[in-house]
Amino acid sequence: MTADTNAKGSTASTRHRIVVGVDGSEHSIAALEWAAAQAQRSGVVLEIVSASVPGNQYLSRSEVEQCLQSNVDEATRRAQKLAPGVDITSATLAVPPEAVLIKESAGADLLVVGSRGLGGFTGLLLGSVSRKCVHRAKCPVVVVSKHETGSHAVRDQTETSVQDSSAHRIVVGVDGSPTSIAALEWAANQAELTGATLDVLMTWEWPYGYGWSPEPADYDPEHECESALSDLVKSIREARPSVSIQETAIEGHPSPSLVKASHGADLLVVGSRGHGDFVGMLLGSVSEHCVTSAHCPVLVLRDGQ
Repeated sequence: MTADTNAKGSTASTRHRIVVGVDGSEHSIAALEWAAAQAQRSGVVLEIVSASVPGNQYLSRSEVEQCLQSNVDEATRRAQKLAPGVDITSATLAVPPEAVLIKESAGADLLVVGSRGLGGFTGLLLGSVSRKCVHRAKCPVVVVSKHETGSHAVRDQTETSVQDSSAHRIVVGVDGSPTSIAALEWAANQAELTGATLDVLMTWEWPYGYGWSPEPADYDPEHECESALSDLVKSIREARPSVSIQETAIEGHPSPSLVKASHGADLLVVGSRGHGDFVGMLLGSVSEHCVTSAHCPVLVLRDGQ
């Protein structure tokens, strides 16, 4: 079931696959569990990667490689137990972790990382590593934190049927920009795959100049937001009639609104940035705030992914 690979890359590079970075930390274990469950339900290869730069803690290259292999072996055993039947490959590389994770993301369906790592000998999946992956990976990135392992996002999805929608909810933020529309389509596909409810959120705010300059008498940003949201969701409802969709227009800034909505959710899906004119939703600052503050795993989808 397990195919080991070397620094040249994964043997599954031409197959549908999910790449996950591991370093033995609790955050990377949570990422592994999420990735294993996703690989099982979507029927793709799970590629487990552990990497480090030799000499970080005065260890020899052979000692570093031994530790990396231990990380991969333990992660493989855990993944096999959580997701029996999943095709698993692995790679251990003595290079900076962000470099190999970004490289291996090319052609992958997803890259899954912990929000931060051990901070010791490998330094894998520290905030700086996960942030670089979010900004530079060639595929959508899912960031998972340790505190999420008690939610439906990891444990329940590996222990219950993916068709049980009673406890599953996916939140997606939209603003009408191409990236947010792509995020909505990804989230809808995931909701259909898992049987989850899809919660589509759009925010609106009064213009900064309101009250100091005249506005049209019929200007109603809330109504405009609700109308735009309804138009975006309409095609999703028609394409996936089996998905239960809830659409919500909220006054306020998108960052706290999305973080609040992530409570109890399986997954929060956002675009890396939006168009910045109608509601300013999903700008880089918003997606980064969600990655660092959300109460569930966060998927960030960038332009062209």
